[in-house]
Amino acid sequence: MLINDQQATPFVKNVIDVLPSVARKLWKTGKAIVVDIRTPFEYVSHHIPGAILVPMEHLEVLAHKVRDKDVIVVCEHGNRAFYATYGAPHLWKKAYYMIGGMAYWMSMGYEVTSGMDENGRLWQRWLEEARKGRTVREVV
Repeated sequence: MLINDQQATPFVKNVIDVLPSVARKLWKTGKAIVVDIRTPFEYVSHHIPGAILVPMEHLEVLAHKVRDKDVIVVCEHGNRAFYATYGAPHLWKKAYYMIGGMAYWMSMGYEVTSGMDENGRLWQRWLEEARKGRTVREVV
């Protein structure tokens, strides 16, 4: 398996650009998990089987839930994933930015599924846990 171990910038050493073919191999071999940062509506429409939904607007609060894993960050076309990896590298231990997003993944004929599943609901439970952990003053 060929992996580009060169970062797009020398200033962000924990983010690596990968094509969908490489992302798929990392995912299939269990070397990385897929974190889908799209909206729940987009996730229901189509997602990579087993992907964990963490909507982009909740990344800062919830990314610590997958911090100990190597992650493949996915969105629809790659723009949000680029921002979520290179714009917020502190959120990840090691992040693979999947070039072209789900559109490129699907154009390659790779597997997708639809509907809401347990991995698509995790973020809601994590968000509730985070809210319960706050004091009354922080919530108000």
